Amino acid sequence: MTFIAALWQYIRFYLDTIIHSGAPALFFIRPRWTDAQIPDMYGKVVIVTGGNSGTGYATCKALYEHGATIYMASRSEKRAEEAIAAIRAGAKTGMTGFGQLIYLNLDLSDLDSVERFCSEFVARETKLDLLFANAGVMASPAGLYTKQGYTLQFGTNCLGHHRLITLLLPLLLETSRANPSQPPRVIVSSSVGHIGAPPGGVKYESVVRDHSGVDQTDAGEQVKNPVPGKNELPIWVEYGQSKWGSIALAKWLHWHHGPGKMLIFAGSVATNLAQHLSLTPVILRRAPWAVPLLTWTAVDGASNQLWVATCDTEEARKLSGAYVVPFQHVGRARPDLDDRLKLEQLWDWCDAQAKRHV
Repeated sequence: MTFIAALWQYIRFYLDTIIHSGAPALFFIRPRWTDAQIPDMYGKVVIVTGGNSGTGYATCKALYEHGATIYMASRSEKRAEEAIAAIRAGAKTGMTGFGQLIYLNLDLSDLDSVERFCSEFVARETKLDLLFANAGVMASPAGLYTKQGYTLQFGTNCLGHHRLITLLLPLLLETSRANPSQPPRVIVSSSVGHIGAPPGGVKYESVVRDHSGVDQTDAGEQVKNPVPGKNELPIWVEYGQSKWGSIALAKWLHWHHGPGKMLIFAGSVATNLAQHLSLTPVILRRAPWAVPLLTWTAVDGASNQLWVATCDTEEARKLSGAYVVPFQHVGRARPDLDDRLKLEQLWDWCDAQAKRHV
């Protein structure tokens, strides 16, 4: 590729990213699809990670109203049960009546928890139609790590979901063999924030805890006194590489298994990023009229992943492997995500980390 061609590729990427960033202030970008268009989902078995809040909650509610059996995979039993009760209380009945909502404990920041979740799910179900890798953490303080010693954002958003998908892959493929006309779908939530990843996508030495040469006073009090490792990146760069990794997982799956065996999508979700910025509460208090400019509803935020999960199979086959951005638009992920060597490197690295802890 010539320098001019490469430059134009990045210019087009950044222009598309700005236009389809999910910013509510861009009044001409609005959802073109609603959950009223979801077909009958009776008999479909679904997993939604992080299903007790935000876009995960909206996804569970919409599919429940259309008859699906949904496993709400969440860390907190209390929050999950409260969410399930709220969905049941506020649901609108669909063509075949309500589906089922089942809580299963899953902590993506603990690979042992991921193993337990998958073992329990496979013991209960003989197929898996939809897997939403929806959960995630954003801008967590530096110095917070997963149980196995990876930075919290990368360990949760990328490594945890990699392990989940890997352990459920045999069941997904079996589901595809049993019903090839309706292959299962995997939807991986990402973010426009992936553009902030370092060159090459991931600095692997930065996501593994390394406190050598670092003052570890009170390091055991991780939440109260987080101690960043010496290679740890700034929190927004760390977030960016975790979401770059999420897209890479989806692209790896597509290269190896889609669209003949399963349908895989990565996407930027309208997740109200502005809410996490320090000035946002002040702006919302002083200028409540700005709320529609800064925030989407969870229903709007979930519309992309619900669309690709439930659209017609032939349309889904054409979309498989796409990076879908707000709203119902095939966007452009960062160009280095087209580098298959980088995708293989990420998948193999995640595999190697899991094997260290088996």
